[in-house]
Amino acid sequence: MQISLANLSNRHKIFVLAVVGAMVLAIVLSVALAPGPDTPPTHARKAVGPRMPQLVAEPESEGLIELRGEVRPNMPFITAMLSAGIDRAVADTIQKHLESVAFDFRSCRPGQSFTAQVDSAGALRAFRYDTDRLHSYWILPDDDGALEARTWETPVESDLLSIEGSVRTSVYQTIMSMGETPQLVADYADVLGYDIDFIFDPRVGDRFRILVERRTLDGEIMGYGPILAAEYDGELTGRVVGYKFDVSGKDSTGYFAPDGENLQKAFMRSPLSILRVTSSFGMRTHPISGRRKMHTGIDYGAPTGTPVWSIGSGTVIHAGPKGGYGNTIEIRHTASVVTRYGHLSRIFVRRGQAVRQHQTIGAVGSTGYSTGPHLHFEYLVNGVFTPPRKVKNPALKRLPKERMPEFEQHMAKVDSLWEATPRFGGKPQRNAIAGASSPVAVQAKS
Repeated sequence: MQISLANLSNRHKIFVLAVVGAMVLAIVLSVALAPGPDTPPTHARKAVGPRMPQLVAEPESEGLIELRGEVRPNMPFITAMLSAGIDRAVADTIQKHLESVAFDFRSCRPGQSFTAQVDSAGALRAFRYDTDRLHSYWILPDDDGALEARTWETPVESDLLSIEGSVRTSVYQTIMSMGETPQLVADYADVLGYDIDFIFDPRVGDRFRILVERRTLDGEIMGYGPILAAEYDGELTGRVVGYKFDVSGKDSTGYFAPDGENLQKAFMRSPLSILRVTSSFGMRTHPISGRRKMHTGIDYGAPTGTPVWSIGSGTVIHAGPKGGYGNTIEIRHTASVVTRYGHLSRIFVRRGQAVRQHQTIGAVGSTGYSTGPHLHFEYLVNGVFTPPRKVKNPALKRLPKERMPEFEQHMAKVDSLWEATPRFGGKPQRNAIAGASSPVAVQAKS
């Protein structure tokens, strides 16, 4: 349709010209401000993933009975279901379906909850089992009405951060005071803990950096991805840095120093993640007898149930009670080296079993001659009690020469990423650990 301005009054002419001008201006601005192919969008809509499975919202209105329960200490899963009022036949049906999705009934832990919905005839209609805030198992009808088991993992937000700071009291307390979790401390110690004794080596003012993906849900830390790179620069240790590097072959996957040396050694520095020593190797006054005597190992203070792992690969030569040691595990690593783990509350291995480095073998307790929950850890070299720092700890296989160019390129990429990644130095903690300060978050240089 064409409009002739000659046939319009002056008032109408002004109106039409204003409308046309506004349209032209809008088109020009939209073209000028449109992002180019290399311009990142100012904001992106968060992708909508699959919806979380649901039980029947109002079971009573559909003639269903809802039964709730939870796993209690020393209670098998089948017993927990029967205690919640679930019929044995229904409980067997639940177990059968959960087996189809590789549910590990031995991994049930106290406090984990479940809900079953059954109809008036007692047949199962739906079931839910929560292992934690992120993971759950479900039994629900499929499109044809037949029951099927499935798993669910709640989506979380992920941020790549360089978590860094200065040691204030200990590495553990400093990282915890920054608002992080013990998992990050344990993962960090796993990377650099072969070269650094995080109990005795750190000094106030030492610097640390960790490049890692942190996962959160509603502002709460849910966990971390694998550490991509880690660094510690200390007064006693000097600068120690390691990069995660995966290449083919079981002996060349892990963390490596810039020169290609494998950071993993034959023995880990610590047999558990909580790095709190209550008694060191050497002479001391015994807390029970009051006598001055030699303490032949290291005592790690930790709550009952804290996982204890083998510091190296080997074979179990003792698993059971051992006098004042209480429940004890002994592992032979080489012809000359044996490690001993005492006062355990639980033992997860048996005599003659082969174990690998970092495998969980038991749990902290207070059995035997003990004043409270802790782990007593010892090295015996040729049958002689030996301070851990004096035990030879050879490195595992380094990167082959033909892999070094690829590794050096990888390091350069990680360093560039690390430089551009936001630095996180913590956030103020309302209940910060005594003696540990809480620096604020800072952003990387643009």
